[in-house]
Amino acid sequence: MKCLVTGANGFIGTHLVRHLLDAGHEVRAVDSSESMETVASKGLERVQVAHSVTDSAIWQGVCRDVEVVFHLAGRAHRGSDPSASVRSVYFRDNLEVTRAVAEAALKERVRRFIFASSATVFGTVSAAGKAFREDSPVAPHPGDVYAQSKQAAEAFLLSCTALEPIVVRLPLVYGAGVKGNMAMLVRLARSGLPLPLAGIHNRRSFINVSNCVDFLLAAACCPDAGGRALLVSDQEDVTVPDLIRAIARESGKSARLFSIPSGFLEAACFLLGQRERFEKLAGNFQVDPAASCALLGWSPKVSFAEGVAQMCTGYRGV
Repeated sequence: MKCLVTGANGFIGTHLVRHLLDAGHEVRAVDSSESMETVASKGLERVQVAHSVTDSAIWQGVCRDVEVVFHLAGRAHRGSDPSASVRSVYFRDNLEVTRAVAEAALKERVRRFIFASSATVFGTVSAAGKAFREDSPVAPHPGDVYAQSKQAAEAFLLSCTALEPIVVRLPLVYGAGVKGNMAMLVRLARSGLPLPLAGIHNRRSFINVSNCVDFLLAAACCPDAGGRALLVSDQEDVTVPDLIRAIARESGKSARLFSIPSGFLEAACFLLGQRERFEKLAGNFQVDPAASCALLGWSPKVSFAEGVAQMCTGYRGV
């Protein structure tokens, strides 16, 4: 099938393009970067579209002759700044651009529209021992403007039944080439610095990028997935200290973790303006993707240990 991938030069996008080509599909890869890869590959067409384009007429030409759209492009870095200017940027990039691509896809009679969303639409923390499921209600006001804009885009897409939209709510994605918070944890684990995290006993869900793109393709091919919001994870929830130990071990380092009362750690993060970061370190965030995986007949091919090893390979020698 012929696939359109937006955000094709991003972390997930680069892996998805490669995965689709390896599976024998044609790919039209879209990115706003002037430094897009130009290496020719059989079945690959590269298209550049300026960042934050909300004109559906421009996207209509991009969507022509496409069967499936994988919409990964958006403003990915989460922000807690509640100002109107920041909110408008997130909603432009994560809602209005999505609306424009979807409207273009409808006009071009695209069969499927896969939208990479975030499990943070449920909130920033899950109750202890109670994971978010496919039928869990989304939070009325998710924790930050990133999640709010993703939730708004979801609501629009799921109302477009003629497009057979599929929303995939992702937990934190990790793997080779990862950026953001996970890259920061890799650097910390490799630094040899003592970290006051041994007393954290939370559980968090993650998804390896190889598993992520495999699931996205499975969703695109599943006849019964249209109009659904799906969940996915590695199905191996871990604590943050265990994650740091695994990263250190794969990097040939020793994890130097010690324990302090969580109240002191929370207070320090609050005083430093890092309360949101404390929740991500110490809070539970679990998803239960059993229903989605059963619907697709899918299971993770890469274990958590293998995924951490793949992620750390790219950091060796850095």
